[in-house]
Amino acid sequence: MIMKRISLLILLVAGILTFASAQTIVVSGTVKTSDGDALHLAFVQDKQYKNGVYTDSTGSFSLTVYANSRLKVVCKGFRDTLVSVNNQTSFAVVLRPTVNIVASRSNIQKPADDHTDINFATFSATMTRDEPSLPNHLETYTDARGVKTTLTSGSYDMAQGAIFPVFMHKEATQGSRYLFDTWVHGYVLNAGDSVIQSPELFFNYDKMGGSLLLSKDKHAAIEIYKENVKSFTLFDAFNQPSTFAMVPDIDKGHYVQVLSSGNNYKIYKAITTKFEAANYVSDGVASTGNNFDSYQDECTYYILNVKTNQLQKISLKKKILKQAFAADGPKADSYFKTNDADIDDNYLASLGDYMNKQ
Repeated sequence: MIMKRISLLILLVAGILTFASAQTIVVSGTVKTSDGDALHLAFVQDKQYKNGVYTDSTGSFSLTVYANSRLKVVCKGFRDTLVSVNNQTSFAVVLRPTVNIVASRSNIQKPADDHTDINFATFSATMTRDEPSLPNHLETYTDARGVKTTLTSGSYDMAQGAIFPVFMHKEATQGSRYLFDTWVHGYVLNAGDSVIQSPELFFNYDKMGGSLLLSKDKHAAIEIYKENVKSFTLFDAFNQPSTFAMVPDIDKGHYVQVLSSGNNYKIYKAITTKFEAANYVSDGVASTGNNFDSYQDECTYYILNVKTNQLQKISLKKKILKQAFAADGPKADSYFKTNDADIDDNYLASLGDYMNKQ
């Protein structure tokens, strides 16, 4: 009888610890030097949740993490630092430099753990091993309007697909085939579940081709093989993240945006981008069509019930959303009663986060 009580107590404690570790919280804080200077583009990562964020120009960050996880803070020129979360929500992280100053600032010794600059070669080695490279060659690219661009590519890196040509849309073109109108910072979660990041690397996503693009100089770019990528996160000008993952049940050739992810539900957004050429016609009396080229986005949304592994296509209507969350009807109704805003991406992300809370 005593042994049974002890066993039940052990199971109860283990259950409480598991429950606590599965909870997510939003933490925020700053990363600075010992002199109080803000560190821009320091990378703060939840080692358990496998997500992260770069600090802004004031050294500030905000991140969703597991309540009992540890944060790894990395910044070039400074020592990596681990910080235990322990249900805290505010942090002031101070990083120490990786250099030892001896006699004068001109006499600097670098320790063995100093970070090496990440370039295409080291990025390739991290994503996949022992791949050969192809020789330089000329490549001609024809866009959707029939315009040809010939360029000289550098060595190919087999961790990536091919050199991506850089060209500008004509001024009248509306929309874009790319997620952002400029190169942005981001990080990749590779097939081995390792986070790959560097503030010296820039990314963009080709919505039409379904390719993650990587650039070092913001001019030439290479395409990363999809089989090497589990997910990736890109940050806009306001340091807001957009996470994409490969979900073959939705689209085998394109990444889909992850609006919310948890132990109960995942909410996805699939983006289909099509090019429409100018089709303006006028007979002097009446006119039809547009006098500009455009890229049009069509978005489709899905909810995955993690526990049943059922994927459901949804529309942005409360009636449909209630059906998708029927297994947790009372909880969903509670959210809808207190949130009457128009249903958009932010609404779905907030709804998903709420439904994933224990």
